[in-house]
Amino acid sequence: MAKDIETKIREILGENLVTLAEYYTGDEKKLIAVCKTLDVDVLRKIRQGKEYPLLFTREEIINGADVFPVEFLNIRHDHKILYGEDIMKDINISKKNLRLQLEFEFRSKLIHLRSEYLLSGDRDLESLILSAVPALSPIMGGLVYLKDLQYGDTREMFDIVSKGYGIDVSVLKEIYDIRQGNAKFKKDKEQYIKELINVLSGIGNIIDEIKVSE
Repeated sequence: MAKDIETKIREILGENLVTLAEYYTGDEKKLIAVCKTLDVDVLRKIRQGKEYPLLFTREEIINGADVFPVEFLNIRHDHKILYGEDIMKDINISKKNLRLQLEFEFRSKLIHLRSEYLLSGDRDLESLILSAVPALSPIMGGLVYLKDLQYGDTREMFDIVSKGYGIDVSVLKEIYDIRQGNAKFKKDKEQYIKELINVLSGIGNIIDEIKVSE
């Protein structure tokens, strides 16, 4: 099925397609297509398919990292080229811009978690907890890059962040294992929410103190 989607996108975009790649954000795989031009006619053609990749022009990939450093860092770190040239490997990430977006992301996700918790009934807490990993994994990767640390897979990333920043984020590793089907909920759902709030609040405060010049 994945190969069929790739083939369909290549057929639709034709010579307009510069790069087709896949990348992971958390444990979710996404497609990204880089085109020479992107106008309404191109979008209309893309609507013919059943899967819609993230769409960029070459210029947006090259020049967009200063606005969305977290997203572009994630693409650069964990992508696989399916077709065309690898322009992702040359994306330049400013640590100063990255730090600013990381503080925004962690604080906004803390506000979101609190709000969703207030609106959620007991049955909704499980989905709220499980959504934390795909939501937080990309920005956790940003923390790793900010301190020039290295990691392999998503699960290892949580350990690296814990050691590098001196904060316990083991709840995220536990939730990741649950999402992967390798573990079950071991604590009351309220406890998971409490630990997630502590992680988001703690990291937000840590990032606020970090000074980056580049």
